[in-house]
Amino acid sequence: MTVLRAACPSAAPAVTGPQAACAAGVRDEGRGGAQRRRLDTHKNNSAVVEVAPWKSCGACGGPREPGLLRVVVGHALVYGLVAKRGSQRHTMPESSVTEENGPQVGKPKTPQVEIGDIDQILLDAQKNQRASLIKDYLAKNVGDDSLDWIGELCVKAVKYGLSIQEIRSVVTDLAWISREKGERLPSEAVPIPVSAHQHYDLYRLVRAYALGQRLRFDFKFDSLRDVSQGWLNDFDSDALILSFVAFAALGLRQPHGLDLYQRALDAPDADRRSRHVCLSGMWLAYQVEGQAEKMLELSGQMMAKGEIDENVFFRRASALRKLGKYEQALEEIDHAIHMLGIGNNAVHQDYVRERESIIVSMQMRQYAESLAKSIGNEVVEIAEKRIEEASRSLTHKIETAQRVVSESLLKIVEILGLFVTLSGFLVGSGVVVFKATTFSERAIVMTLFVVGSLIFFTLLRLVTGFRRRERRERRIK
Repeated sequence: MTVLRAACPSAAPAVTGPQAACAAGVRDEGRGGAQRRRLDTHKNNSAVVEVAPWKSCGACGGPREPGLLRVVVGHALVYGLVAKRGSQRHTMPESSVTEENGPQVGKPKTPQVEIGDIDQILLDAQKNQRASLIKDYLAKNVGDDSLDWIGELCVKAVKYGLSIQEIRSVVTDLAWISREKGERLPSEAVPIPVSAHQHYDLYRLVRAYALGQRLRFDFKFDSLRDVSQGWLNDFDSDALILSFVAFAALGLRQPHGLDLYQRALDAPDADRRSRHVCLSGMWLAYQVEGQAEKMLELSGQMMAKGEIDENVFFRRASALRKLGKYEQALEEIDHAIHMLGIGNNAVHQDYVRERESIIVSMQMRQYAESLAKSIGNEVVEIAEKRIEEASRSLTHKIETAQRVVSESLLKIVEILGLFVTLSGFLVGSGVVVFKATTFSERAIVMTLFVVGSLIFFTLLRLVTGFRRRERRERRIK
């Protein structure tokens, strides 16, 4: 059952019944989000209707599932509730009057609703809104494996003059939706639709964009490298194609990846999408010297150009973590989580994992510093003990050496003294012997000589034996 309620004095009264939507010309024309449609009232007043998606009745086109109908007539608003078919009427309460919908005055008349197509909507829309409208319009067809959205995008892009940057943006968003829905890859084996034959070159470029983004999202470096090399023959100056080639090279750790990365950034038509691909590639290129610094440099340039989104802050958080700037990294990742829209659960998990990595890295750094300090103190303590022991040992050895030297010198002096005494004794004895004239005198002199020699050797033995015994006793102690 459909109810249309007008909020302007000139509007027609409410119309109810299963045929109200048919009579008004309201039809569900898509599976996407709320759609804007041009309509004319009986007084040719301009109005717009927004219809939330529902399934239409096969007989009259009336809705079977709930949906919201919002009609703008002139400067007033018309609200209605599309409910399941039945006997119950669903209308807005009379008390729900706001400054937006205005007071209910008189008995409104039913506006003559006539839904226009997407082309009329695009013609009436501002130029900078057309890309978003085309994306929303095509999103409902993504996921059915026909890949017709690629050809239809080419037709709409040419017809409404979308720039190459707008085309890249639309393709990237639709490629992400295609990946989430598990749609097949848009390879070159997919036949070109008849509607896109006259835009053959553009179709091939858009298809390359879509395939490149799909492969990039899944980190299929080998496949992306293989297909992107062929794209360079036809689109060698396209910034997004160059960024795909650089992404694959950096992911495969190829030596020329950094040169391709710089070439993509320096391309004349480089934009937000191509720079994001380069930033993602550098995020993966752990082998590049100064990786974190290059990520911060590129993300800073993007922010200066107004290309700010949650992924930029996510990459910056990763770079700051690698540089050990954990507090700044936490600020960046928290900002990324704050900017992330509701419902992006998979992306939110990636951000949360990065935040956990930052915290774990910070805790590991703190633990390593604490451990190093503790080990350092132990090492210093052990070293001091070893030095003290070595000092005591060295002192003992020095004292022992000094004692040995002094004893040796004393022994030498004693022995020399004995030898001098012996020499004097011998010289004196010799003189006496030579002066002796009788046998008895000579016998006495020889006896004295022998006795003196025995006494000398006895004294020498006593001196050396005493020193040896003294050393042995000291060693025992």
